[in-house]
Amino acid sequence: MSRRGSIILLSLSLCCLIFSETRSQNPDVPADTARISASLAKASKAQSDTAILLYNTAIQTAEKCLRQGGSRAYKNAVKLKLIKARLGLGLAYYNKLNYSAAMQQYRQALVDAEALDQPSLVAEGNFNIAEIYLEQSQFSKAMEYYRLSLSGYEALKDHSSRFWCYTGMGIVQKQCGNYKDAAAFYTKALQTARESGLTYEEAICYNNLGNLHRKTGDFALAMESYQKAIGVFRKLNDETAISDCLNNIGNLFSDHSDPFRALEYYRQSLDITSRLKDEYRLIIRYKNMAGAYLELNDFENARQFLDDALKLSEKAGDKLFIASCNMLYGKLHEARNDHLIATAYYRKSAGLYEEAGAKPEQGEALIALSTSLLNQNSVDEALRYANDALRIAEGTGSLKGRLEASLCLADCYDKDGNSALAYTYLRSAMVLKDSIYTADKYRTIEEIEAGFERSELKKQNETLNQLSTLQKQAIRTRNIILLLLGISLVLGLALIWLIFKRAREARKEAGLIKQISEAKIGQLNEDLISKERELTSKTVFINQKNQLLEQLIRELEELKKSEVSAQSIQHLQMQLKQELSPNAWKEFELQFNEVHPGFQNRLLTIYPDLSPAERRLCSFIRLDMNTREVSSLTGQSIKSIEVARTRIRKKLGVPHEQNLTNFIALI
Repeated sequence: MSRRGSIILLSLSLCCLIFSETRSQNPDVPADTARISASLAKASKAQSDTAILLYNTAIQTAEKCLRQGGSRAYKNAVKLKLIKARLGLGLAYYNKLNYSAAMQQYRQALVDAEALDQPSLVAEGNFNIAEIYLEQSQFSKAMEYYRLSLSGYEALKDHSSRFWCYTGMGIVQKQCGNYKDAAAFYTKALQTARESGLTYEEAICYNNLGNLHRKTGDFALAMESYQKAIGVFRKLNDETAISDCLNNIGNLFSDHSDPFRALEYYRQSLDITSRLKDEYRLIIRYKNMAGAYLELNDFENARQFLDDALKLSEKAGDKLFIASCNMLYGKLHEARNDHLIATAYYRKSAGLYEEAGAKPEQGEALIALSTSLLNQNSVDEALRYANDALRIAEGTGSLKGRLEASLCLADCYDKDGNSALAYTYLRSAMVLKDSIYTADKYRTIEEIEAGFERSELKKQNETLNQLSTLQKQAIRTRNIILLLLGISLVLGLALIWLIFKRAREARKEAGLIKQISEAKIGQLNEDLISKERELTSKTVFINQKNQLLEQLIRELEELKKSEVSAQSIQHLQMQLKQELSPNAWKEFELQFNEVHPGFQNRLLTIYPDLSPAERRLCSFIRLDMNTREVSSLTGQSIKSIEVARTRIRKKLGVPHEQNLTNFIALI
């Protein structure tokens, strides 16, 4: 994916440069290209499905602009944008493993680029098509388009793109089992990277060379190459490339029949790939995890990972992946002694590898098929497939393939009863084994891995130190926060205690004030009652005195009829009438105002039309005295009092049906 991305970015940059020059030379280019550019800019930052939608929008807009016509410069500018959109859409489909849709866009982009005479875009189109053929295991077509792309990039002196072409051609040759040719292409790629100062690309070469060395059985050199590659990738923080290297190291341990260590690297690789959601690489990771679990006889986990790998392989339509999954299904059934089912899977796997032209993998499938047939006592057929596997291994130069084929042939001839041939192939296998798995090579591998592990441990130690520093800072911060919280808690409790103390003191003070107020109110009530009693006593006294005086006046009236001088008696009556009530009224008024303070003032303010005598009568009515009692107290007749009450009712505006006494009591 990375090599494709680099070339696409370079190609798109050239498109933008050409378009900018065209626009500066042709100021009449309308704003339609700007709208297309906006869609392309959004698509380059969007997720896969959204990117596909935006690229399609850009393509439709460009095609519409071309149908509407315009100047030649305008059309060329739109066509450049259209090619750019098709390349982007093809890449989006490629990342979703939809190779047929990607191929359609790349081919159309290639046609448009050739018509527009854009060499860089033509080379890019050829490279993209080669990539798809490689993924579909159509190796001859892949080589054809890689060569076309390489020719274009050599003419353009584009060293980075030349590197990727050499790399792709090396992968094709490796897949076909042409290891010498693959090594030659990888060497050219490495030289190109070094000459151009392409550090990342140089690391890619080491990773690919590691895969090649593993295939040829040079495990020590393979481990060394992987170590060089992963060191660069870690510096660049390229997680995808790191994941690939970890997976390849896992394969190396799997070849050494060390599934535990292989699983360790596979898991690290799978974690990164799962996080990146890279479906293409997930197929490989699932398949390798299944193989490791199969070696450990953990059939349940092996089956689960294998099912996941096959689903993604069928979605991508990749024959090599499907063949590899069938190979593992065969091993799974063979481990369960289901030799008949295992044979069917091996046959299907070998057929798919043959169709794809993957000779090394075909040889491995034939050996597995031969072993399964031998377990079913089909010796002749097993011999035939084992010999085919040996011829393929000799043709590809794979020592590991020759070793496995020789061991298989030894078993076949031994079961057939031909001890001489069995011994011959067994001796050949022992020689091959000694040349592959020597003690020096084992030691070299261990030393390289130990160095790799030391480097990893050093990085882990640095990471742990950083984490320790961060944790100390976090603990220090936490302690400060806890201290502040503690101080805040103490201050809060102190504040609450002060508030509670103040509230308690306030309650005590309020209670004391309440007691004092209640005592004062009680004293005032007693004083009021005393005053009312005194007023009542005064009133009764005045009433009795007036009654006595009235009686005396009546008696004097009787004396007037006798011989006593009428004039002297009349004089006496006048003096008694003058003393009948004035002084008593003054005393009464003082006592009344003490019991009912402000009544007279309110009465005078609200009803200023009332005469003093009427106000006095209102005071008597306020004391709830009846007409007879008022008449007795004032010395007026009952008739006069009733007339006065009627006048007061009118002045106060009290209707006849309302009680006058109740009305005055409310004033």
